[in-house]
Amino acid sequence: MSVVVEMYNPRWPEYFQQIKSELEQLLINVDIRSIEHIGSTSVSELAARPIIDVDVVVTRDNVQTAIDALVSNGHFTCLGELGVEDRYALCDPNQPPERNIYVCVEGAFQTRNHLGLRDVLRVNAELREEYGAVKLGLAARGLDIADYVEAKNNIIHKILRTAGFVSEDELAAIEAASRERDRRIALQTDRLTLREFVLEDVPAFHALESIPEVVRYQTWPPKTLEDARKDVVQIIQNSFVDPRAHIELAVMLEDRFIGRVGAFINPEDSQGKPICPPHTDLWFSFMPEMQGKGFAVEATKAFIPTLGSPMTLEIECDPRNTGSWKLAERLGFERVRLIERAFECKGEWVGSLVYQKKV
Repeated sequence: MSVVVEMYNPRWPEYFQQIKSELEQLLINVDIRSIEHIGSTSVSELAARPIIDVDVVVTRDNVQTAIDALVSNGHFTCLGELGVEDRYALCDPNQPPERNIYVCVEGAFQTRNHLGLRDVLRVNAELREEYGAVKLGLAARGLDIADYVEAKNNIIHKILRTAGFVSEDELAAIEAASRERDRRIALQTDRLTLREFVLEDVPAFHALESIPEVVRYQTWPPKTLEDARKDVVQIIQNSFVDPRAHIELAVMLEDRFIGRVGAFINPEDSQGKPICPPHTDLWFSFMPEMQGKGFAVEATKAFIPTLGSPMTLEIECDPRNTGSWKLAERLGFERVRLIERAFECKGEWVGSLVYQKKV
């Protein structure tokens, strides 16, 4: 989905005050240093994505206490640091207005980045106008959120240098972290874009995985919206694990989410002994109306080279799921095993059909 950037809305500070009051009630028994409106919506006259960014600033000793309070009192979901040290992202179920909530360590340079960026933009009209123009230009290009965030790096680093709230060593660390995030996977085929998942994908993920036809041959029932949210959160968290074992990408046709492809890399066997080459399980699911058009083959062919080599790839499916095993054959996988009654699923015994390919 393309990023939306709007001209400054004078109601954004009001929205922040509303969110701040809600957070104060949830954190009433927590020693917090401050609750800060950060991000572009905190800067008057600056174009921004219409999302209120909020830092809950606490001492390091109170980070977990603050997170626990938001989870237990407000039913927030903690996403973890997501590759940004000392900044813990939380998903607030109470929307709108749309918001991003972070629990941040007082004095940590990531916290100072947020505050320094905001403060310099509030007083430096030239930088504010330049930053706003960059954001509007990126949105006009129809970028999705991952590409949009990456494309802003240069101007953000320029603003931080102007702010002077962080040292050159810290700026170098920020740029190194940005390069690490830039290595996250983004692929383009003739018709499709494959990209990392973001929280905004939850409704589309739910729309896919709640269809009985899509999950007919899976061990789980149609997913609820809460199930989908938990799955997307887990996918996002796993994307920041190093080494990365679970890799899953959203498949986009123009701006529409049409499916997903994923893999789990197993470098060890069930006894913890190294496997050489590693064993990788592949999976995919697509909207029913998108099936039979070659999108799954196109997406999976682009996805496989990102997993590395040498490697043994495996696709396991219910023998009744002709779409899956035919796709495996079109991808050049070889049938290696068929077990007629492998396990019980949804009240019936089902088979296991396994295809493999070495890369």
